[in-house]
Amino acid sequence: MEPDWTQLLPELLSIISKKASTTIEEYVNLRAVCKPWRKTLTPRPLHLPNQVPWLMLPRLSPDDFRKNGIDDSYITFYDLSRSTVHRFELSFLSGKYIRGSSHGWLILEHDHRLSLLNPITRTSIELPSFRDISTNLVVGYKRKWSESFDETRGYKRCIQKVILSSNPSEPGCVVVARFNSLNSLLCYCRIGDSSWAKLREDVGDNLSFSALWDFIFHNNLVFTISCDGGATIYDLENLSVKTFASRLNTHRCNLVQGVGQSAGPIVVKQSVNSGKTSFSVYEWVNNGEPKWCQVRNIGKQVLFFNRSRPMRALSSANLQLEKWQGNQICYYAWSPMGSEYFQIGINCVNLESGKDVEDINSPSDVFPTNSGATLWLTPSLI
Repeated sequence: MEPDWTQLLPELLSIISKKASTTIEEYVNLRAVCKPWRKTLTPRPLHLPNQVPWLMLPRLSPDDFRKNGIDDSYITFYDLSRSTVHRFELSFLSGKYIRGSSHGWLILEHDHRLSLLNPITRTSIELPSFRDISTNLVVGYKRKWSESFDETRGYKRCIQKVILSSNPSEPGCVVVARFNSLNSLLCYCRIGDSSWAKLREDVGDNLSFSALWDFIFHNNLVFTISCDGGATIYDLENLSVKTFASRLNTHRCNLVQGVGQSAGPIVVKQSVNSGKTSFSVYEWVNNGEPKWCQVRNIGKQVLFFNRSRPMRALSSANLQLEKWQGNQICYYAWSPMGSEYFQIGINCVNLESGKDVEDINSPSDVFPTNSGATLWLTPSLI
């Protein structure tokens, strides 16, 4: 009598799933073997290791979709690990601006509010409205957002960058948003809150030096750097603030989340000379005198980096990946094809040697120059 594999004990099937699936695709295929397995195996596994990020391919803005009469409810990702493209039809995406990604979720802006969307599970979370904040934003000299734009012509985006403290499906997730204003307004809320709270707002006549440059979460603390390189750390639990005068040239710098229990985040500084891109990395060191120190080895970590200005760096990732050599920075670059189209090339460079790592296949698609931003998404079933 042959064994009935559909009737395995749940404990045994759980062990098999942990041994037989290390990627989202493998786990999804395992659950699809039969109905009993699909019923037994959770749709939100916790055992999967870090997944290789996907690159969201450029798409038009909702305004351009609307002008051209094109459906904007789809999104396309390039899967580095398999050199394939994943296309999702998501009605929830229609009419919304993609403002970034974090922990496998897309961050969407629309109608004076933010929403979070996991494109794989199709789960969405609504955040509180910020209409009272956005209508009073100072966008020019003594000029408010509400005075600079006729909203009857369409929605004007108010958000520059958004970060999450953790996966939004986990309890206690905090969202921090940087509004598009001259005074570097930062506000935050927790999942389930009914309103936003102010975290930071720059004031004074010398904002060009002290203004916010970039910000990131690290171990539930919000780290910010100003244009003059000064660092400020916000603890949202006890609302304490610590400021450090550590100086760093912030030109072409971005903050990336640090690793585990390290003292702080990482600063990635990029430079381009004669078409060649190089990177410098700085870690936050807190040995008596907190400061940024340059490092040439980040161990087994791989940084996935956006080549853009910090407030347009809509995503970044600092991961330890199976089958990937560490101490690398993976980034993408746009290659013009005439004046109307471009392609995207994906590159990896070794941080210590500065040399390019083995070639990574890049998407073969061609995109119009009026396409929107590109970003990394670390796929997640949670």
